[in-house]
Formats: sequence, structure tokens, C-alpha cells
Amino acid sequence: MRDRSFQVARGQAKFASMKHAHLAAALAAAIAAAPAAAFTFSDGTTLTCMAQGKPVTEVFASPDDASMRQRTGRAARVGGGWQITWNEGRLNGLPPVVRDFLFFHECAHARVPTEVEIEANCVGLVEMRQAGRAGPQVEAALRQLYARDPYWNNTFRCADAVAEREAAKAK
Repeated sequence: MRDRSFQVARGQAKFASMKHAHLAAALAAAIAAAPAAAFTFSDGTTLTCMAQGKPVTEVFASPDDASMRQRTGRAARVGGGWQITWNEGRLNGLPPVVRDFLFFHECAHARVPTEVEIEANCVGLVEMRQAGRAGPQVEAALRQLYARDPYWNNTFRCADAVAEREAAKAK
């Protein structure tokens, strides 16, 4: 009888340790996939993208996510809201000014909403300015990085036109 109770107790201990291992693995996976609370800018401050009155969920793609290998970020509709998925390796490899701008670009996809990249760039730059995160130094750095790129030249032209319209309305 004693041997049998020891075997049962040992079996329960083995089951309990397996149960804890599965729980620990599930918890680790949940933490890794947990939405980011807010985007962290290069200066350490944070901001949450809001679209249609709801916070936009931000997550980091797993390194083996083939859909994100060539992307730095992607905004997409998920359920009744929006989600920004970041490729952390690519994002962290960018100059800080570009990394910060990309938050506004991806957020603009959700806020407008739009799938048109130049529109997201324009709205992103306008909103970066409105948030006080763009200014002469930031924009000079972006212009220097992308001086010969017509896409970026159109981005600046669009954002400048919006600023001129807003200034004319205010008069």
C-alpha cells in the first residue's frame, strides 16, 4: 500500500509540475504578445494612438512573421478597432527622427483611415507638427535623409499646404 500511495503522490507531483510548466509557457507567450501600452519616442516619452475614440493596440511582430519581414510597421483593422504591428528590429535600426515619424504615419492610417501611403505620410507629418514633435530641426533632418525622394518632397508639400490652409482659416 505504501508503494502505491508513493506512486500516486509522485504522479500527482509530476502532473502538477507539468501543469506549472504549461502555465509558465502560456504566461510567457501572453507577455510576449501583449499589446504595447503606448509608443515610446526616441526621447523616452510615450503616446498612444487614438482612432475613432479608441486606443489603437500596438504589438511587436514575432521574428518569424513573414508578413512583417520587409515592413517596419503596419496598421490594420482588427475586430472593431485598429492595431499597429511593429517589426522591432527594423524599427530600432532607423534614425530616431524617422522612427518617431513612423508612429504618426502608422497612426494616420488608423485615424483617417487610409490605405494611401502618401496620405498617411502627409497626415502623419501634420499631426507630428500639431503634437509639437516636429519643428525646424526634426524636419531638416527628415529632408536631409530623403532630399532626393519625390515621395518625401510630396509629403512636405502636402503638409505645408495643410498648414497654409489652416493659417488662412485662422485669419
